[in-house]
Amino acid sequence: MTLNVDDILAPMKETRRKGDNLTLEWRLRQLDAMHLMITEKREDFIHALHKDLGKERTESIYSEILLVELEIKRFKKELRQWMKPKRVSYPGAIFPCVCEVQSVPLSDPCLIISPFNYPVGISLLPAVGSLGGGNPCVLKPSELCPTVSKVFAKMVPLYFDKGAFQVVEGGVDETTALLQHHYGLIHFTGSERVGRIVQSAAAKTLSPTVLELGGKTPTIITEDCPDDMNVVCHRLLGGKLLNAGQTCVAPDFVFCHRSKVDSFCKAAISTIEELFELKEGEKNKTSEFPSIVTENHAERLENMIKEAESKGGEIVYGGSKLCNKSCRYIPPTIVLNPDKDSVMMKEEIFGPVIPVIPFDTDDEAITNIHEIIPGIPLALYVFSKSKERYEYFMSKIPSASAMRNEAILQFVIPDFPFGGLGLSGLGSYQGKQSFDTFTHERTSLYHPCHALFEYGNLRYHPHTGTKGKALIFLIKNMPCVPSFTNKQLVLLSSLIIFLAVRGISSSLVDLASLLEVIASLLRDMSK
Repeated sequence: MTLNVDDILAPMKETRRKGDNLTLEWRLRQLDAMHLMITEKREDFIHALHKDLGKERTESIYSEILLVELEIKRFKKELRQWMKPKRVSYPGAIFPCVCEVQSVPLSDPCLIISPFNYPVGISLLPAVGSLGGGNPCVLKPSELCPTVSKVFAKMVPLYFDKGAFQVVEGGVDETTALLQHHYGLIHFTGSERVGRIVQSAAAKTLSPTVLELGGKTPTIITEDCPDDMNVVCHRLLGGKLLNAGQTCVAPDFVFCHRSKVDSFCKAAISTIEELFELKEGEKNKTSEFPSIVTENHAERLENMIKEAESKGGEIVYGGSKLCNKSCRYIPPTIVLNPDKDSVMMKEEIFGPVIPVIPFDTDDEAITNIHEIIPGIPLALYVFSKSKERYEYFMSKIPSASAMRNEAILQFVIPDFPFGGLGLSGLGSYQGKQSFDTFTHERTSLYHPCHALFEYGNLRYHPHTGTKGKALIFLIKNMPCVPSFTNKQLVLLSSLIIFLAVRGISSSLVDLASLLEVIASLLRDMSK
């Protein structure tokens, strides 16, 4: 059955036509509906995440559902303030004015194309931004997580009307049909390859895009890394193995100073077995280690490990012999000194495989990282006791975000915009940044219309004689002035007029004309 996108978008466009979405009440009502949905149907989402990705309950809550709840809470607290017009200063040569910038909804409903790795969180987080910004939106969940997709398709109509939020299930055909229409914004999270397809389709309809694409994120363990290697490995591997490595900001590979390689590998093995109750890489029935999303994805990772083994990479832990693609199980695998031309060193791994490359000097590590990474990574992680060394690495390795002695925590900081740079993405969202991303800054100017504020018609032609010189001088030299409130502007304008009255012959301006001008200003500027 062919997807009729016009029928999907029609009620959303009607919401915009009526102007309901402009109000704070409409936006808060949608946020309340979303909060109610993920609260009342939490068990449905948790079950779906376990079935599709093997996620255990606690990880499902804190890595997906709780992030959405906190985002809704933040929006509900701040939305009224974010929606208020902001006064801005203006050139003194056009005094007096009221200049404002107001954040308004985008031109059309928004489209959110979400990924498989965090199918609940990264579906609803941008939806909070869209609805909070006053934009009805369409969600296209990943077909690789069919259980989660079905939950969305069933639950969203129970909590939202069609003029606010709808879900479209399906695969490539449905996504292609959706992309043939114009949107206020297309928010896509996924691979660079598919991101290029989305961007190309969006260009044809002149739809703006936010693309979250991932890439290879480097981690550096320096010569002066923190003394407790167990803590280092818990932080690094806790981030790497979250969701079985299927996280865009997960550490992709580790450059480890040669003097720390042995202690790192030993602590890493101990950490893996402690975190997931794995012995010799085997997954037992009680292990909380998640699954790879599909058999095809598991097979890709298994082949990646086999290639590294065949090209001389040393398997410190795990390995291809423990892979079970039919069960979608790939063990945490540490590969020391993988071949630089192997797939795991050229492509984003997106799985529980940890390449470890020894280095001797900081500049050697920097040079090799630039050879491995074709663009700018989403993150850079440096484990060092030295702030100066950390800042040196930051200055030499561009990244969309950076952390010292931590990994992947950038997503839980409410005031951190989340987004890529270059090949790792375009645009950002989360918290206030989501509101800014899903709104347009509309400017508004008010200038009292009276001859006294024409200043001798300086700005109009003809610009002959000293008139033109005076105009240029005023534009260049008069300072900007703040945009006052209406009452303040009336008082200042009245003062200017009063001074003009005192300096001009009463035959030209008298008290009656002064009062008339003030009354006119009050009428024009009253709210």
